[in-house]
This record gives sequence, structure tokens and C-alpha cells, in this order.
Amino acid sequence: MTLKWGIIGCGDVAERKGGPALYNAPGSELVAVMRRDAEKAADFAERHGAKRHYATVGELLADDEIDAVYVATPPHVHAEQTIQAAQAGKHVLCEKPMAMNVAQCRRMIRACRDAGVQLWAAYYRRYWPVAQRMKQLLSEQVVGQPTMAQVTVTSMYKPLADGSVPWRVVPEIAGGGFLTDVGSHRLDLLVYLLGDVVEVSALVDTLSFDIEVDDSASLLLKFASGTQAVFACHWNVGTGVDEFGIAGTAGRVLARPLDRGNLRVWIGNERTDTHCPPPSITHLPLVEQIVRSLTTGAPNPLSGEEGLKTTAILEAAYRSSKERAAVVPSDQ
Repeated sequence: MTLKWGIIGCGDVAERKGGPALYNAPGSELVAVMRRDAEKAADFAERHGAKRHYATVGELLADDEIDAVYVATPPHVHAEQTIQAAQAGKHVLCEKPMAMNVAQCRRMIRACRDAGVQLWAAYYRRYWPVAQRMKQLLSEQVVGQPTMAQVTVTSMYKPLADGSVPWRVVPEIAGGGFLTDVGSHRLDLLVYLLGDVVEVSALVDTLSFDIEVDDSASLLLKFASGTQAVFACHWNVGTGVDEFGIAGTAGRVLARPLDRGNLRVWIGNERTDTHCPPPSITHLPLVEQIVRSLTTGAPNPLSGEEGLKTTAILEAAYRSSKERAAVVPSDQ
């Protein structure tokens, strides 16, 4: 069986990340793409080998050859388009963050469950070699009982050269700023490696730029296991930082930079360095897992319920900052 895909929103993310994975994974084929600009949709289809292109979501979902859709649009339409796809009988891979809020995530989950289709959240870093290696080390208790995590990711916001406003800084479209866009991937990895978050305290601000979304966020997280995490996510730092570390009673693991797969492991004071490079196509290991699940009946480890957890942490962080109080995520 070949899993046949359609793409809703063949823009930058589909171009560079998710799209190529759909036709490079064994047993997976890109059949059709959709974009409101028909000329750009046709160009994408030609370059990526899709058979057909459409200008509306309805036209793509009416294509009977398509088994699953990749929702690669901005977050404000994720819920609507996922529900439409489910009602059309298509499995869904939805870009992150899964939706604008927890309520929308629950509607998406319910629609997919009612339609008997699977919903996947596109937190592809879970399947990168560096994350898989950290998962193995933690399961083997190489660091002992995890007690703390420290995550720092920084970048510098750059306005578009033509003066237009990118959708990522429009709250009604993006849902949030750097914390939502880039921080969500790291929050999902923390959940994957350490389990559920049960309490969030946060400071989320716009300190450096004339934008309507956050450029600075500092979170303190408590996990059900008791592990604590300090999470810093800043869009106003001139030097890029990408560190993801977990420490425990026997040692420590540190990915730095996470996105290059450089991993250091301490057992006591003894250190080893390994390189776990990311895949050349970011979403490829995730799509390979989706194909396995849908063709063999294997469990879906990145379901809508998993994607909801990160949205709940984000929602709790923004609320915590506003109320200046610790907040329990609404998935608990």
C-alpha cells in the first residue's frame, strides 16, 4: 500500500520541510497540493512532482485518490481545515502549534475520532537522532533520576525588507510570538522526554520590538515526576543559542546546538561527545512513522492528544504571565 498525500497550504514550510518528506518516505506519494494562488500552486506541484493542484481546500479534499493531508497553513486555520479534512475521510498531519488554543485542539481530536481517521501533530524533532538518543539514555537511567532540565533558544527578529508584516507577528494568525513558533518544538521535546507538565509559571513579554507578539519568554515548569525545568525563549538576542539539557542524580545530557545534533553526556565527571546529525529532510522520520502506523496498524505516538499538551503549556504560560501566578495546564 502507498499512502497518498495532499498538501493544504504549499508555502514556505511545505517547500523546505514537510513537502519533500511526503514523496521521499518509502510507501508515500504526494498526489496533489492546494494554495489560494493557483499559479504558485501549479509551480509547487510541478517542482515537487504532484499530479494535481487546486486553489481551494474543498477541491483538494474532494480528490478521492488522497488518503491523508498535510495541513501546512498558519495556526489560525489549523482547526477549521483539520475538521474539514476529517469530515472528508482524510488522515491529517497538522503543523505546529496544533491550534490557537486547547478548545480548538479538542474539537480537532473529536472530529478525527468521530470520522475514524488519525490526527498527527508535526513535532518532527521527536524523531531526530539526537532526541531518540536522549530518550534511550534516559530510559536506561544513564543520568539517574531526572531532577532538572534547562532549555535556551534565542534568535533575532528581523522585519521583512519590503516593510510588510510577516504573519508570524500577527497574533490573530500566529497565536503568539517566538515562544509559540519556535519554543513549541522544545516544549514538546520536554514532554516527550520527561512526561506531563503539571504547573507553569511564566514571564512573557514584548521587550525589544514594535510587534504585537512576544519576543521574550521565561518559563518555570514542574512535571508530574517532580522534575523541574527552566525554559528561556528569546527573539531579541544577537547571538543564537540552542541548548537542551537534562540532568539527574547520576549525570547529565546536553544537546548544543540541538538542531545540529551535538550531544554531550556526563556520567559523574566523565564526559563523552557524540554527533547525531539531523535528517536532511526535517519531517522525513516523522512521515516514515506515519506511514508505518497507517499501513501496519501500529500505534500513533504523536496523536492529537500529544499535540494538545504543548498547546496547553503555551496557554498556561500566557495566562501565568498575565495573572502573575502559577497555572495548571488545562490538559491535566
